[in-house]
Amino acid sequence: MSLPTLPRDLIKEIFSYLPVKPLVRFTSISKHYKSLIFDSEFIKLHLQRSPKHAHVLLTLHDVVDMEDFWVLTPCSVRYSLEHPPSIVKEDECRGFKDNTYYTIGSTNGLVCLISDKEENNGVKTICVRFWNPTLRLRSKKSPSLTITTSSDLHFGFGYDDSSHTYKVVAVFWDVTTQKWEGRVHCMGDSFWRETLASPEFPVLLESTVGLFVNGSVNWFARNEQLVIFSLDLQKETGKYLSLPAGFNEDINDISALAVLRGCLCFCYDHMQTHFVLWEMRKFGVEDSWTRLVNVSYAHLQFDNIQNDWLLVPVCLSENDVLLLVSKEVPDDGIMYNLRDDRVEHIELPDTNIWYADEHMQSLVVPLPHPHPH
Repeated sequence: MSLPTLPRDLIKEIFSYLPVKPLVRFTSISKHYKSLIFDSEFIKLHLQRSPKHAHVLLTLHDVVDMEDFWVLTPCSVRYSLEHPPSIVKEDECRGFKDNTYYTIGSTNGLVCLISDKEENNGVKTICVRFWNPTLRLRSKKSPSLTITTSSDLHFGFGYDDSSHTYKVVAVFWDVTTQKWEGRVHCMGDSFWRETLASPEFPVLLESTVGLFVNGSVNWFARNEQLVIFSLDLQKETGKYLSLPAGFNEDINDISALAVLRGCLCFCYDHMQTHFVLWEMRKFGVEDSWTRLVNVSYAHLQFDNIQNDWLLVPVCLSENDVLLLVSKEVPDDGIMYNLRDDRVEHIELPDTNIWYADEHMQSLVVPLPHPHPH
């Protein structure tokens, strides 16, 4: 007696709720399973049903060997909090070591890596690669973008869900035209094109990488006062988002944007006495700014603060535990519980955590021409 065969639609429904790792194993069972799992419509369905903020992508710098390379390590948020001393040793972690590339973000399980090599004549050549650490696939180099630019160069990476397109944005001050310029590359295309209809790009501040939230890439900018410049990747138009009402501190050099649990946040050092963190609970609604953290360094038992130092939020768990690190004190992490004000110091590996991105595991294949890594 033969076993009954389940209808394809039922198999698809069941598979759409499974994690990526078993699905990848299933692709070796039969061509039927492989064609179903890597079907574009199934990948979109699986994305919709996968946990969005369960992992964190760490950009690390080796401070022992002092080698100038990056290690990109997606770990579960829960694991990062429960096993911080082994934060880069988890079996599911994946590394990408290449001293010519650095990460500019993670979207739908895809990591975007940028190389911006400067030539002797003052010209920079920009190349992009896409990497899915769960599938262990990375793309070949994208077409290069050559620009004549000063040091003011900013990047963003995100997803346009209206066209199902992954986009990389490069914003730079062109010394030839004497104005801010924008270029965009869509994954799979063979070119870069001009972008941004209106308004013109403002003066973007120091942070190189813009953060992707709710269909837009966001940077700190100066428009008479400190604001957030938000570039909509679908319309490729920009708008300004104000900081919380009444906020009037000059935080240019000791501030940072972050994405925690899917919300745009910004943090800053207040008078070298307190760490402050705000969250925009509903993106684009300026009245939704909420102050999550206002805690003294004394309470955090962090006495290494300097003029230009800032604690960086790595991740925020569903039960409101915040992991903080300092780029200047790489082996000391701080776990701060927002609910009960409890502080715990943890030992981290001798690897500098430069910044962190929320990350999810997915079946999205990096294009063009992916190959195993």
